[in-house]
Amino acid sequence: MMALASRHMAAACAGITANVLLGLSALFWKTLGALPPLTLLTARIIASLAALLLIMGALGRLRALAQRVSWRDVAIHVTAAILVACNWLTFIWASIQGHVVESGLGYLLAPFVAIAAGRLVFGETMSPTRLAALLLIAGCVLLLAFRSQELQHRVYLIIGITWGAYACLKKIATLDAFGGLLCETLVLALLLPALAWSGALHLAWPPPLTSATWALLAASGLVSVLPLWLFSLAAARLPITIMGFFQFVLPVTQLLVAVLVYHQTLSANSALCFGLICAALLLMLCEPVLTRVVGAARGNRRDAH
Repeated sequence: MMALASRHMAAACAGITANVLLGLSALFWKTLGALPPLTLLTARIIASLAALLLIMGALGRLRALAQRVSWRDVAIHVTAAILVACNWLTFIWASIQGHVVESGLGYLLAPFVAIAAGRLVFGETMSPTRLAALLLIAGCVLLLAFRSQELQHRVYLIIGITWGAYACLKKIATLDAFGGLLCETLVLALLLPALAWSGALHLAWPPPLTSATWALLAASGLVSVLPLWLFSLAAARLPITIMGFFQFVLPVTQLLVAVLVYHQTLSANSALCFGLICAALLLMLCEPVLTRVVGAARGNRRDAH
């Protein structure tokens, strides 16, 4: 029993650390702010691919992955690659420009985008609790759009939509987290030469780059892979209900970074909406417990009669 509790505690720490690292990664990209976001995205793709190839090769999983990939997997992960590239680029731009509140809001909105996409695309059933949560979120987004003029609205919309749609695609993907990300990163890496040749991709390397800058660019792969590894460790050992609560950690970390480090102003309307979205997410996560409590109460009433 003690060993099981210890494993669960270690897994919970891994999941929390993964989300904290993702939230703090805004500071990493801010350090590299002398380089354009598109250049940083390119470096992140190449470094992530190198890191994933090394990890998968060391674990002896490259051959098994090559044998498992189907054309269906390719189609799913090509679409996912486009979504993750838009998400990464927007996050990097927001981190450099100081719009971290918006990126935190985007990741807070993403679960609701995934739920809405699941209902519209896959015909998943939606409980009254989830419908109420979605309606509350829609109201918050309208309040943000019309009353929070200090925010860059496209940031949280792009991050929320791309990450939510990405999560929705992951529901139908058959590859594991590392295998899927490797496929997506490989797709993006293969697109880079074609984009550069067509003129759609212009890389700017302001000379001279210091050795410290090159080291940070090389480390950008770990910025993507390390949180994924920690999150995978947690997901393999913890129930999905507990994993759901980790969705608060990244947005809250981003909010703290925005206020304490970037000194980003947050209007009363934005703070209210942030709190309401958190409440909607909490309501959705607690839905299974609420359903059991209501069901037990109804059963007790029937027994009493």
